[in-house]
Amino acid sequence: MKLFIDIGNTAMKWRYTLNGGVVQGGCRHGRDWAPVVELLLAGAPAQRLVSVWVASVAGREADAEVTRLLLAATGVQARFYYSRAEHHGVTNCYPEPVRLGVDRWVAMIEGFRRFGPCIIVDCGSALTIDAVDAHGHFMGGYIVPGLGMLRGALLRDTADVHIEPGASSLGLGKSTGQCVHNGLLRMSVAFVTEVVVELRQVLDDTCKVLVTGGDGPELLEAFAFDFEHMPDLVLDGLEFVAGEEQ
Repeated sequence: MKLFIDIGNTAMKWRYTLNGGVVQGGCRHGRDWAPVVELLLAGAPAQRLVSVWVASVAGREADAEVTRLLLAATGVQARFYYSRAEHHGVTNCYPEPVRLGVDRWVAMIEGFRRFGPCIIVDCGSALTIDAVDAHGHFMGGYIVPGLGMLRGALLRDTADVHIEPGASSLGLGKSTGQCVHNGLLRMSVAFVTEVVVELRQVLDDTCKVLVTGGDGPELLEAFAFDFEHMPDLVLDGLEFVAGEEQ
């Protein structure tokens, strides 16, 4: 049995696989890694674990702690995959390839493997958009604050703004909370839509748009363009790139 882990800025997502099939998965938000790892292991299938692969953007300190916790609990040394200059036909445009977030990198590899040229919209703590052309060249991307980060900034830096939980829409808000929810959603959707329209003029007007990330469900209902919702795109990519290195 193999374990694949995607560690983001504020959450950990994982899957156990056996004979090429997913047997258990999960996701947990928070940066207190000990209880997150405990939860991950509590739901582990009974089969013996033979390898652990990790794609992490949480930083070296978090990576070291997660490695230590996993090793102590399972006896298996976690192996980390990092962004490269080129892999599986995708070429990295960063001057220092390893500085590209590995979650974005493996998502691009998986997207290109499945669909060829593609646009990847990752709606996580940060909202990122990346483009890969028909030759597998990573053209570049954008990184802006995600919905949660934007809401947090308003709460932190604006007096007397209280954001009640509730569904967002693109319409006018009728309370301060609605105005915030709807305004941030509209701003994010407008940004993504403008970039997708522009990139489809360069790539192809039928180029696949792949949407992933925890805030994906909140955003995708407002998108007016065609897209594929692939919530496990990063784990899919990690499992693929790790397959040749087992």
